[in-house]
Amino acid sequence: MFYQWPQGRIVRICVMVLGALIAADMGYNGAYAAFATYGGDAAGSGATRQLILGITYGVLALASLLTGLIAAGPHQKAVQFLIEVQDEMTKVTWPKGGELWRSTLVVGVAITIIAGLVWLSDLALISGLNYIQK
Repeated sequence: MFYQWPQGRIVRICVMVLGALIAADMGYNGAYAAFATYGGDAAGSGATRQLILGITYGVLALASLLTGLIAAGPHQKAVQFLIEVQDEMTKVTWPKGGELWRSTLVVGVAITIIAGLVWLSDLALISGLNYIQK
């Protein structure tokens, strides 16, 4: 059933769990909510639209669940890709704690500088537009 099962099992399990979570989210927040609204609606107040929306979300939830299961199980190309991903993850050199903190600090400072520049440009544009309107 599962093509080359022991290989790449961590990534494959993650793909299966992710597919199940997406399916559960679409099923509960999409299909169930739409069907519940359909059941509570008075006739003619958008009940048909809610029914169609609920069916659509239900089909999408089933499709995402099947996609996750097929990608992690019998589909040979997808499984081979996931096995290669797990092999590459073992080759990655992960940063040490100090290097990670420094990198995070650099990213935080860069984001702050960019946010400040965007704020200044917005302020200049608003001031220019207010000057033109007067």
